[in-house]
Amino acid sequence: MTDYKVIIVGGGASGLLNLVELVSGNNALKPSEVLLLEANDRVGKKLVATGNGQGNFSNAFVSENRYHGDEAFISTYVKLFNQVNLDEYFLRLGIPFCEGEDGKKYPLSKQANSALDVMRMFLESKGCNIKTGEKVIDAKVNGKNFVVKTQNQTYISSKLVLAFGGKAGKQFGTDGTSYHLAQNFSHFLTEQYPSLVQLKTPLDRIKGLKGLKENVIISAFDGDKFLSRAKGELLFTEYGISGSAVFSVSSYLTDKKSPNVKIEFLPGFSEDDVAKLLKERQKLAYINGQDLLIGLINKKIGQALCKNLTNPTAENLAKLVKNFRIKITGNLGFNYAQVTKGGVKTNEINPNSMESKLQKGLYILGEALDIDGDCGGFNLAFAFTSGIISAKHIKDNF
Repeated sequence: MTDYKVIIVGGGASGLLNLVELVSGNNALKPSEVLLLEANDRVGKKLVATGNGQGNFSNAFVSENRYHGDEAFISTYVKLFNQVNLDEYFLRLGIPFCEGEDGKKYPLSKQANSALDVMRMFLESKGCNIKTGEKVIDAKVNGKNFVVKTQNQTYISSKLVLAFGGKAGKQFGTDGTSYHLAQNFSHFLTEQYPSLVQLKTPLDRIKGLKGLKENVIISAFDGDKFLSRAKGELLFTEYGISGSAVFSVSSYLTDKKSPNVKIEFLPGFSEDDVAKLLKERQKLAYINGQDLLIGLINKKIGQALCKNLTNPTAENLAKLVKNFRIKITGNLGFNYAQVTKGGVKTNEINPNSMESKLQKGLYILGEALDIDGDCGGFNLAFAFTSGIISAKHIKDNF
């Protein structure tokens, strides 16, 4: 058995930034005093897949309404996020950001793996203890210390950081099997659901549209109750719908009784604008009713919309273009989800430090907690920030 001041369980976004901060800046710990344990054969495995491999690490529009969970916890986090300033933090680390569409923040290289390389080079230069292929199977408190067991060895530390992720993305090692580590310390788990995930729909209304894309506004509903709205890409698939706009509203729908969405094609036009445009087109003898939308939106999508109407007048068709409703019958599940909705209950965690209110010296970070964000870098922003602020608190309390 080897003694450490801090053991970090998990080498994802929150765990890596926790380690970076622990061995940096004021009150920095000696690298030999900290141990990071990662179940995968390398750290950051899920991190390099974010933003389609480009690394959507943050967003310029982080605000309380972009997150889901306990409002008081989220409010405190947003204030701390602004204080941390991830742009400057990563710049000092050697990873400058650039800003893309909808405020999405990326490494300047637009390569998540190259940003991870810089983090690893920093940690290697410090001589940090990182053990991969070490899955933690148990953790408990013994007096003033934590006893952490892997499949191979037992470790002891003064403080313990749980950064094991959630249940989304089994291929990245985040399969939900580590939640029991938090439960060992009497923490309560809220039910978990897939978030930022593709949605299943009845196929009759979208038959023949597989692979087609349109920029739309999509609104999520539970029955007639409005939940959320997003603008972006919609992709029709063999099971239903996908794309950035769908991911953005998916977290609002996963636990609802009567989930459905409203799709608004031609987002730059009102219903009246579309009706006027179609009335003018109807005057053209060479464009028949089934082809009224050709040249306005994707041809096959337009023809499919027309087939949904028995009386395709300009007014009726405009209403359908701006109000295409479709039921949601499910989603593709955790294996395809990017984020977990639910987890360790946040009212048991101090949002100013990420320290457990139930066990002194225990910290729980990132996706393991019952907080999730919209699509666009909001979840990684929380993971990184929780890693940094917890490390600052740990350093200040030795």
